[in-house]
Amino acid sequence: MILKTRRQFINVMAVASVALAAPSILYAQDTPWAEVGYDRILVANTNGDRLAVRFRTGQRYDASNLQRLNWLWRDWRDGGAQRQIDPLLFGDLALIQTRMSLDFGEPKLILINSGFRTAGRNATIEGAARNSQHVQGRACDFNMVGVSPALVVGYAESYGVHGLGQYSDFTHIDVGPPNRRWTG
Repeated sequence: MILKTRRQFINVMAVASVALAAPSILYAQDTPWAEVGYDRILVANTNGDRLAVRFRTGQRYDASNLQRLNWLWRDWRDGGAQRQIDPLLFGDLALIQTRMSLDFGEPKLILINSGFRTAGRNATIEGAARNSQHVQGRACDFNMVGVSPALVVGYAESYGVHGLGQYSDFTHIDVGPPNRRWTG
């Protein structure tokens, strides 16, 4: 293609710059990774199970993928017992994960140490609340792989999660009553 005028050159360059910038424009609202985003989550548990799922499209939750996440959150230490997990928890985790992934420039895996707990197993955990949010399917203890729990707590605090516990080797968040903070 031969450009005969300066105006043709400028027009071609303008179109080319928009075409090259298109991926950046698209990713400004989302992450550049298929597994991480405000509506999806990349998560594993300490039993070795791993999922990357989109749990929500717009305002609608994907029932099938919520079931898959419920399975991952199961109490595999107590016979694999499951219950429905409050989907707001997945939203909070996805928000933290997405922001951290963007800031670090790489997808960050959430590693669940404790999701749903049966009442029986919860009773065996030293310091666990009798009416724990874990038993109600509204909490998780987790690590963001490669990130200190103190930094994870800072991100979670900035988004106003309801329950936030900082421990030396993991972070607790839950969607129970708001404005609860503690260290353990």
